[in-house]
Amino acid sequence: MLIVRRRGRRERGKIQQDMEAAFRSLFSGARTATGGHMGCWRPPVEVYEVEDELIVTVEIAGVTEDDLNVEIDESVLRIAGTRPFPEGSRRRVFHQTGIPYGDFEAEVFLPFAVALDDVEAAYENGMLHVHLPRARPTRIVPRGIDVPADAQQEE
Repeated sequence: MLIVRRRGRRERGKIQQDMEAAFRSLFSGARTATGGHMGCWRPPVEVYEVEDELIVTVEIAGVTEDDLNVEIDESVLRIAGTRPFPEGSRRRVFHQTGIPYGDFEAEVFLPFAVALDDVEAAYENGMLHVHLPRARPTRIVPRGIDVPADAQQEE
């Protein structure tokens, strides 16, 4: 079972977030098949709405649940993890490459408020499915506020 983590409101500015992301990818990113640096890669993502929920599907074959991190931060769903490099003692000579390895990350901006306690995620056959139910609006009941007479005289 996957755990979806909730985070508080973003307190940092967009520029600082972008700089931190660039710094992270510079020093902890993935390597290409030839050993060169390529940073985080973005897996294919589908986002669609049905009835009262948003469904996000991410194609990330070759990853275990332990290598996945799913978080909701304000109005953004962030999916990150690592696809490990293939193991083997023999030297490989690639004739074609197209499968990214190493760290990956995908962010999805949520188009509506989500019922955070009801979010569900499942990973099977290389596909991550995240179900994000629409939050039901709370009913606002107007009420009057009494102002004591003494408070008005002191001003």
